[in-house]
Amino acid sequence: MNTKAEIRSLVIARRNAIPADERIARSEKACEELVRYLGRTVAPGARIAVYHALGSEVDVAPFVKNAHSHGWTCVFPVMVRRGGDAKARMTFWDVPLDGTRRAFFDKPARAIAPDDPSLVGCAPCGPHEIDAVVVPMVAFDARNRRLGYGGGNYDRFLREVRSDAVVCGITFREQEVEAVPTEPHDLALPKIIVA
Repeated sequence: MNTKAEIRSLVIARRNAIPADERIARSEKACEELVRYLGRTVAPGARIAVYHALGSEVDVAPFVKNAHSHGWTCVFPVMVRRGGDAKARMTFWDVPLDGTRRAFFDKPARAIAPDDPSLVGCAPCGPHEIDAVVVPMVAFDARNRRLGYGGGNYDRFLREVRSDAVVCGITFREQEVEAVPTEPHDLALPKIIVA
């Protein structure tokens, strides 16, 4: 069995090998499927946790652009560190998409303080306020087990959302592996959209 680090390396290389124009087209199709799925499972007015694509991940920007027409608000992850030595924690924020450059979009894994200037105009959104979560991933398997980047951020976060929140992963088919190695804290996803 491959280790998590080996699988990450292998799958990210496969994902990076998808030509950029194909990745864009397949991301758009995945976003269309995501709209259909969430249209059946969440109501207008819902808050949906999304992400800003890192590298060659499925780009959910087309979904975000379309969400407002369905009455949905998208909230984005921000790694926040409270205090000098405190461990960074993934939190979600309602971010106005007004063209303002946001440092946490450029470097999503970089931790910032809660009073960082890039958060001006943004509002925090607690896990209990979120109605649906769109989860990025490095790899997945047929049992809907997900492999992330290794920080455990989504595993912790998904334990904090309401039990009735809709959770859906989104990925490219090249990211499927035979088996994702798991640990007790790892959660399988109820639904994964594969582009």
